[in-house]
Amino acid sequence: MENKTLFGELPLGWKHVALSDVTTFISRGRQPKYIASVEGIPVINQKMIRNFTIDYRYVKYNDPKKNINKSVFIKIGDTLVNSTGVGTVGRSAYISIDPMRPTFVDSHVTIVRPDTAIVDPKFMSVVLSSDVYSNYMGSTLAQGSTGQVELSRQKLSKMCIPFPPLNTQHLIGTIFDLIDQKIKLNHQINKNLLRLCRIQFDRVKLACSSTTDLSNIAVLMMGQSPKGNTYNQKGEGTPLLNGAADFRGGINPSKYTSDPKKVTKPGDYVFGIRATIGLTTKVFGCYAIGRGTGLARSLNSEFDELLYFILEDSFDYFAHAATGSVYLNISRKDFETYSAPAFSGHSQKVFHDFASPLMEKIYQNETQNKKLTQIRDILLPKLLSGSVDLSGIEEAMKNA
Repeated sequence: MENKTLFGELPLGWKHVALSDVTTFISRGRQPKYIASVEGIPVINQKMIRNFTIDYRYVKYNDPKKNINKSVFIKIGDTLVNSTGVGTVGRSAYISIDPMRPTFVDSHVTIVRPDTAIVDPKFMSVVLSSDVYSNYMGSTLAQGSTGQVELSRQKLSKMCIPFPPLNTQHLIGTIFDLIDQKIKLNHQINKNLLRLCRIQFDRVKLACSSTTDLSNIAVLMMGQSPKGNTYNQKGEGTPLLNGAADFRGGINPSKYTSDPKKVTKPGDYVFGIRATIGLTTKVFGCYAIGRGTGLARSLNSEFDELLYFILEDSFDYFAHAATGSVYLNISRKDFETYSAPAFSGHSQKVFHDFASPLMEKIYQNETQNKKLTQIRDILLPKLLSGSVDLSGIEEAMKNA
């Protein structure tokens, strides 16, 4: 096998191996129907695979004895690869916490388990999570039986990866594990800070004796998609947020447009209004918003943090009001006439003084995570091509 990978020539002592030579692919069944529950069996589907981590969703099944055979035991060190869907094929996530019980993994996800005697699990996950390999996996797509594009297990198994000595694998894996752990820690801190703000918001809301239309609190705007011939993926023009997929887990526009129709201002909140609703996200720049996105702009700076939680409550309301609907589509009028708590001026100030520094810390952590991810993306191909001398780093880590 030639001594070359997608990253170019391999350093001396490195090999080039097929994924099937160092891993096992674990079978999994189709995800059965379930009802949401705070307890039950962990479920992983393709939408959860992003940003190198997984948030488990726990569900309760109507017939667990019948469905338990469709579950698998995933382990710490497994890597899950999304193998179906345009634009998302090749995304992967590393299992760092063992559920210690059967877990349902849907049929669009491939479980890759490394042979730990010859490959470092974190190193393998780092390789598969790189843009180079994600893009490569996306380029090997075939039309699946359901009409969707799929990355077959056969093609994945034949994919070749750079294979340095085990101690080098471990060192590279450790470097990226430290970065990923910091990213996850920031995510957890943000969840806790948001939970504290939610508790305080609910307390303040209980004191409200009347309601007001949301239009009296914020300017509301529904997006309008530019013409298709104005789109590009070269970063030219205004970044476009066409729907919730473009700001799930952070602002990640997949397209740009030279002819934006509706544009955000720094400090606006954007959210999904079609199919996937919610995911309220604050923006700090100018973005074009497409027909799957709405925005809310606070009329009062002291109402900014309250607006975030009012919007979150509104999505719960709309979701329950649309029970039985196959496709949710929220209009501007729905938002403008939504009954929000009528907070007094005193209540606004009390909550603003409490929540403002906490929300600011959340945004700072999100910015830091974006920078850490950029560092990860820049560093990864350099390490996997062997262009960075790791000897000094290895010695420093031994003495740490």
